[in-house]
Amino acid sequence: MNTAYFYLTPEGKELAEKLSASRPGPLFGKENFKENLQRGFLEYDYLVCIMATGIVVRILAPLISHKTSDPGVVVLDQRGRYAISLLSGHLGGANDLAREMAAVSGGQPVITTATDVAGELSFDTFAKKYDMAIENIGVLKQISGALLEGRSVNVVTDLPLDKGSWPELTRGIDEGKFHLCPTGLAASSGHYYLSSGLPTVVIHEGFSFSEEQMKSLAAPVLYLRPRTICAGIGCKRNMEKDPIREALLATLKKEGLSPLSLKCISTIPLKADEPGILSTAEELKVPLVVIPTEEIEKLDIDRLGINRSEYVEQHTGVLSVSTASSYLAAGRGEILVDKAKFKGITVALSRVRNDQESHPLR
Repeated sequence: MNTAYFYLTPEGKELAEKLSASRPGPLFGKENFKENLQRGFLEYDYLVCIMATGIVVRILAPLISHKTSDPGVVVLDQRGRYAISLLSGHLGGANDLAREMAAVSGGQPVITTATDVAGELSFDTFAKKYDMAIENIGVLKQISGALLEGRSVNVVTDLPLDKGSWPELTRGIDEGKFHLCPTGLAASSGHYYLSSGLPTVVIHEGFSFSEEQMKSLAAPVLYLRPRTICAGIGCKRNMEKDPIREALLATLKKEGLSPLSLKCISTIPLKADEPGILSTAEELKVPLVVIPTEEIEKLDIDRLGINRSEYVEQHTGVLSVSTASSYLAAGRGEILVDKAKFKGITVALSRVRNDQESHPLR
């Protein structure tokens, strides 16, 4: 996450230098100020502006798009007395950045988002913290609104809460704010195991209520998709993007998994420059992880139950491309799909280990 600092006065420059010593990033002064700030809005994850709030608002207003894509913007007075979370407080991280900048400047963070002020859990912050994609962010305000009104919320998930993970949810369950329902019960019986009429949050890699169940629930449902699935892809040389993307999406659908739960796409060095694989990763907005050949060679393919291929070994030097890649990308995780075959393409899926200690992306 990259940060840029903007100032207009000598005193502001001193503060920018102090702040950037704690969180490194380039500094921009008065010269070409408007152009630099607007360009920074498009290029950086965080903007720290040491100046009057009105200046920042007037310059950035035409560029503001949506809280899912706008950078986090924090404004400080030149003496650092106040650090104001101005834009993208939750998903953009401006609330946390304001607290961080205030701690360095010796000032006070100014946070105005309602859930923070009320001390309630914000599920967009929760999703960002635990690497989850929000499938239907428009419902978020209804969930937050219910909590702010003192109402409870159903939480549907099969993921364990007994190992200290997600303490915010555990605390909310203990306080009666959240009613927990396993996904299996919600899937088989609809609303019968859910508190009637309450907004619901589903935390699952793919589960969604049917239209009939939604009618019975008669309440908004927010879907959070944990990014826990690593796909491995092998293909013939110069395969186009469309068949690769379609093969991957078909494999996910067959397993009941949302594309939003993809954490990465993986392959071997020989395939790292394949335009179809690169374009698929770019379109699905996930990183491409290249697994070193020597790491695959160390695997006991037979013990892991991975289908081996002499043809693949002859052409790539390893016994498995897609499955071995996904398995290692997932931190030696759980293999869900071992080499689903399509014309000129293989796709494998693995789930990240629960402890994630050895995950290469962590």
